[in-house]
Amino acid sequence: IETVDSALEMVAPEEVGMDSTRLDRVTEAMQGLVDDGLLAGAVTVAARDNKIMHFESVGYRDMELEAQMTNDALFRIYSMTKPITGAAMMILYEEGKFKLSDPVEKYIPEMANLQVYAGDNADGSMITEEANHKMTIRELMSHTGGLLYTPPLSRGPVAEAYAKAGIMNLPNYTLAESIPELANIPLAYQPGSQWVYSISVDVQGYMVEVLSGQTFDEFLQDRIFEPLGMHETGFYVRNENAHRLARQYVPGRDGNLRRTDSGAFLSPPKFLSGGGGLTSTASDYMKFAQMHLNGG
Repeated sequence: IETVDSALEMVAPEEVGMDSTRLDRVTEAMQGLVDDGLLAGAVTVAARDNKIMHFESVGYRDMELEAQMTNDALFRIYSMTKPITGAAMMILYEEGKFKLSDPVEKYIPEMANLQVYAGDNADGSMITEEANHKMTIRELMSHTGGLLYTPPLSRGPVAEAYAKAGIMNLPNYTLAESIPELANIPLAYQPGSQWVYSISVDVQGYMVEVLSGQTFDEFLQDRIFEPLGMHETGFYVRNENAHRLARQYVPGRDGNLRRTDSGAFLSPPKFLSGGGGLTSTASDYMKFAQMHLNGG
């Protein structure tokens, strides 16, 4: 990954063949969602030919304080973390650290000989069967390996077992402490037989640690964030920037937006979630996206 100094400078839309008037409609549409009470605020950014020609913010970063949304607002990017984890894995792939056809257990021995959930006994215990083949890294990276998500994204005994094992328990357990606990939990389905949105990308975060010898956050910082100048992306927001972290709202049953965020993402988590743990800005994420458009 290399940084191009001239990339993503701000230009007039017409310089890259775009229409200012039509781009203004994007801002108007987002403002309409704010006016209708469907969004607290939003930042939109668009680039063409390595140049940013639209970068606007509307609404509020914090509705209670009536703090305006700004282009440098920080957001919890949740599953937009997943492509960054995928890039980290593929950096290691290009260095020959693994093959996509390799079994996951080659690098995470605790995941050897995993059973597959096949129903429940009368006492509520799980019935299991043998896996028909070992989960491959290709399956792990495509949500087809047999894993689920933790509740509430997934339900049932396997998902509940993840929660009991501390997987995705951000404040209390590290990747190295929790991911090996999968050894004691059956897969939810035969590897390769289904596509199920899952903790697979969190397992990949742990695999990055195993393959690189670095903690996941150190690897991302050294190999992706620093080279791309993504100086405002990380697993938590530092105190001096906390005022820029956008609050989180969801529509309530009464039709009004209800604030749902807590103190999470304001202190370093123990569990570095490759599936949903990062915070970032619109401009930082655009650098990541443009890097892919530029072929690395």
